[in-house]
Amino acid sequence: MPGMVCGVDIGGTFTDCVLIGEDGKVAYGKALSSPADSFKSGFFGSIESAGEELGLAPGELYTKMDRLISHGSTVATNIVVERKGAEIGLITTRGFEDTVRTMRGLGRPTGEPPENLLRFAETRKPEPLVPIERTFGVAERIDSDGDVVVALDEEAVAAAADALVAAGVETIAIAFLWSVRNDAHERRAREIVRERAPGTFVTISSEISKSVGEYERFVATLINSYVGPVTSTYLHGVQGRLADVGFAGELHIMQCHGGMVPLGLGADRPIFTIGSGPVGGLIGCARVADDLGRRDIIASDMGGTSFDVGIIKDGEPLAADDTLLGKWRYRVPAVEVISIGAGGGSIAWIDELGGGLRVGPQSASSLPGPCCYDRGGSEPTVTDADLILGYIAPEATFGSKGERGGFKPRRDLAERAIRERIAEPLGLSVTDAALGIVEVANAKMAAALENEIIGRGFDPRDFVLMSYGGAGPFHAAGYAASLGVETIVVPGEAASVWSAFGISQADIRYQYESSVVLIEPFDLGRVSGAFGELEAQAREALGAREDAGAFELRRFARMRFQWQRHELEMRFPSGEIDAATLEQVKRQFVALYTERYGEVALLPGARVEIVSIRLEPAIEMGSEAIDRLDVATGQEFRKGTRPVHFERGAGAVEAAVYNGDAMPLGEVIAGPAVIDLAITGIVVPPGTSCERRPTGDFVMTLESSDPKGGSR
Repeated sequence: MPGMVCGVDIGGTFTDCVLIGEDGKVAYGKALSSPADSFKSGFFGSIESAGEELGLAPGELYTKMDRLISHGSTVATNIVVERKGAEIGLITTRGFEDTVRTMRGLGRPTGEPPENLLRFAETRKPEPLVPIERTFGVAERIDSDGDVVVALDEEAVAAAADALVAAGVETIAIAFLWSVRNDAHERRAREIVRERAPGTFVTISSEISKSVGEYERFVATLINSYVGPVTSTYLHGVQGRLADVGFAGELHIMQCHGGMVPLGLGADRPIFTIGSGPVGGLIGCARVADDLGRRDIIASDMGGTSFDVGIIKDGEPLAADDTLLGKWRYRVPAVEVISIGAGGGSIAWIDELGGGLRVGPQSASSLPGPCCYDRGGSEPTVTDADLILGYIAPEATFGSKGERGGFKPRRDLAERAIRERIAEPLGLSVTDAALGIVEVANAKMAAALENEIIGRGFDPRDFVLMSYGGAGPFHAAGYAASLGVETIVVPGEAASVWSAFGISQADIRYQYESSVVLIEPFDLGRVSGAFGELEAQAREALGAREDAGAFELRRFARMRFQWQRHELEMRFPSGEIDAATLEQVKRQFVALYTERYGEVALLPGARVEIVSIRLEPAIEMGSEAIDRLDVATGQEFRKGTRPVHFERGAGAVEAAVYNGDAMPLGEVIAGPAVIDLAITGIVVPPGTSCERRPTGDFVMTLESSDPKGGSR
């Protein structure tokens, strides 16, 4: 693929960049994320940091880039979390104005961590995304077969639009019952709204989600509307500034379903950017699965703000059943990623009720950041504990391999915060308090891994674990041991920016969905015809593209047993759909359902249903040859030793320290040791070995792994 490719991942603490040159060489850049200016300075700072590694000044760098992929997940997510979205109005089917407000009766417990459920009386429903006074019901009704029962009251739609404009709304959501079967009323309502309120951001539910179940679909529509104006302005602003600095290539937006789309579509449907950064990490794992010789991978990303978990099965990321953002649950095509508040910047604190040590979910983020950043932070974090314990090199540079944005950690500030906030109140030494912080964080991450993997019906011992993110390799052995995982892969120097690497390798993907009712025994003509209609839509929409003929059409179906609610998405093989194809997909569904829920969940006599189908036109865009290997020749890789703490009360251990960049390929070292990398590091505990593979990856083997892990 010609030209230079750039992937950018905007995280809560750092913004990461990966540049891949025409020769396949990879360069990395980091900058502190910058919410104060809508993340723009962090975005451009990370790109220019990577450019410096290649010896390119900004003026030359941007003109050389052929394709740039960004994502706005932090932007869109923060809008919802901080409740800084647009003034929104809703037009819906009369009689169903409270569908979202009632939250299926689960508004209080949804999204709460387990410890909060013990204090259920203190839980609260969130503030509505749209107030009831800006919610208008109009007469219309389409039934579950897609037939019009009550015609759309167009005058009521016009009156609602006028009232919402008078109320000062910036965006209008339109969500009707059963529009997944027939969207004619929604499309006509949108035409009316645009006539009455030109320039208003309008979202219709049938273009966001084809999910049967109005609550999840309505929520998705409201979130898209809520984040739409701000996210769209941000993305177009980035495009404008890129043009100003000489970038003439295509700006694509990473999506939560694992692909990327052009700017226009990404700006119109910003809900698909939510969670897209962590999904990039899974795309990176899938990209190198064959190189590792392992197609079943647990992906674990510990960044500055969160810990994200996903699963690669048979070389493909698993699809999500639904998405939870705060307390709002919605369904759009997405890769499954579970996130908890356990990153390097997660704040350690003492629970006043029980007196116990807690870590997260609050984060110091990029500003002020951990105390050791010397940017005004006063609350101790996991990163501060890592520095005290010797995991982070005293001479380390945060933020960049070069001078741009890089800064040295302040051990004295980390020590003071841990002593005053944790150690003295609990009667512990500073090092034991730091170990306690790390143990609590590791336990939270291990629990998240267990819930996701075992909850999916998988045995963790059958997987290799990939650890990445700036903080991940420091903690990987700690959170993996209890699972029974024997092999941990750290993707070399790229570990700290792995999600950005995955984003740079994403394919162009579009989504076409249809809600259907197909019950076993399947009518071959109806199944083929349903997919054929989607294919015709795709070819009509994409026919104007010069590369339209290069699209691979990937087919999926959401399936379930009759009378049961749990659905699984299955991929159809390419080629003509015949009776053998349907039987093959059905067998795979039954096997996966049994693996996930157990044989006891099978209902004798229940037939299999297809409830929706999805077509995904995709063009593979990943670089053919990538050279992630960067061995610093002519340097001694043995750096000596430094005191490192592994167990409370045991004192420090003189651990061997290695320069990971200079570590020879094939070299195997034994713990206790620390491998220092330019923008991260790997802790190798006692009883663990680590080898640098020919790909440049570091592979840890946990000889003392708990044999009972994952067997529950």
